[in-house]
Amino acid sequence: MKIKHNKVYEFNLQGSLSFGDLNDSSVIEVLSDGRVSSHFLERHLPLWFPELKFVSGCKDHDHIHESLGLKYDQKCFTRRGCRFMPSSMIGAGRKFNEEKFLEKSNKLIYIICDITELPKVQVMFKDGATLAQKYPNGVIHFKERERFFSSQKMVDMQHG
Repeated sequence: MKIKHNKVYEFNLQGSLSFGDLNDSSVIEVLSDGRVSSHFLERHLPLWFPELKFVSGCKDHDHIHESLGLKYDQKCFTRRGCRFMPSSMIGAGRKFNEEKFLEKSNKLIYIICDITELPKVQVMFKDGATLAQKYPNGVIHFKERERFFSSQKMVDMQHG
């Protein structure tokens, strides 16, 4: 599949999620945590989008597009929303640094993976600078999720 920015891709992982003898609902419950899902999605995205190459252990980005020299960072959209600021700014006691946030966002393309309806996953590639301009605190709230993804589907249908 070719990467197109601002397009919503939908995948259904029904029947392909498993771990040992756990039932489907237990696996989905665990994978509903973005901290867990990210590790799997980062490695799975190149299977859906062969243009991507996973970069193991990199703290700045998760994937590269070798022929274009682009850097990508995958973020999960969960029931708590989507935080796309650097990980060093997420969590108790950590502070948002606008300058560092903008510096990083301007260099990246974000891969927003919506895991709120697992086993269904929505994926969208968004320019970091554009995303940071629209969400200057690095957060897309859950209540904005439907509009965030459906507005892109409408764009796709119009240009499709």
